[in-house]
Amino acid sequence: MKRNVWMGLAALFLLGSCNYETFEEKCAREAREYTEKQCPRRIDPYTVIDSMTFDASERELTYYYTLEGELDDKELMSADLLDDFETSLCKALVISVEMKAYKEHDLNFRYTYVSQSTGEMLATVRLTPDMYK
Repeated sequence: MKRNVWMGLAALFLLGSCNYETFEEKCAREAREYTEKQCPRRIDPYTVIDSMTFDASERELTYYYTLEGELDDKELMSADLLDDFETSLCKALVISVEMKAYKEHDLNFRYTYVSQSTGEMLATVRLTPDMYK
């Protein structure tokens, strides 16, 4: 009987000493692993995803893309086009099953696009919970 008590206490001690990963730590780890394993990766003939980061203070996942070819043009990025683009990104986020846990935790999502030819930022879109819920 005494042995079972000691074994139970040892098991509790071991369970209590395990490292617990917070949701924010998990997001940062997953963003880092995604970047290391998946980036850079061509999305389409004009778009390459370069990296993904997580900012815990802003509760924000950021995706960094490079635009090439015909889309690598600052003149294309009119206010109307950016509004349409934001709407499309938001619709995709709403129906995304892969992003469910992030959405349930009310994260912000930022999509940043830079020019391949100049390195200049062409566009950035930020989606907040009130936009995708």
